[in-house]
Amino acid sequence: MAQTVTVEIQGLRELDAKLKKMGERMARRSAGRATGKAAKVIKDAAKRQVIANPSVETGSLLGAIVSKKLPKRETPDTAAHIVTVRVRESKRATKRANRRKQKTAPYANIVEFGSVKMTAEPFLRPAFDSQGRAAQDVMVDTLRREVEEAAK
Repeated sequence: MAQTVTVEIQGLRELDAKLKKMGERMARRSAGRATGKAAKVIKDAAKRQVIANPSVETGSLLGAIVSKKLPKRETPDTAAHIVTVRVRESKRATKRANRRKQKTAPYANIVEFGSVKMTAEPFLRPAFDSQGRAAQDVMVDTLRREVEEAAK
């Protein structure tokens, strides 16, 4: 069962107006960098959660935790990244013979949410809960820097 958490940062009207002055392409690029850095904070925290859990074998699960930029067609936002677990090999990856094999963890949902035979040992939700504010701060700082550089 997938859960989605959306974060909305309020009080940034001035920043939004400056982004619009930058032009759509530059604003999209800056927003993409900012959301990407914020997603990395959550991804790194999730990996630390997995490593800290002694009952979880970290090999495949650790390598399967990824952050991914959502295509423009999939989000109404200027830019959006998600932190997720790769559960199967992508069609694109299987078509490329010389591409290294990506780690997958088809059992990640059982680790996160548990099952009838196993108690939950969450790693994604605690990562967001503990680092959500830090991720927001990274995103805002990155956007401010990008706007300041573009204004020069």
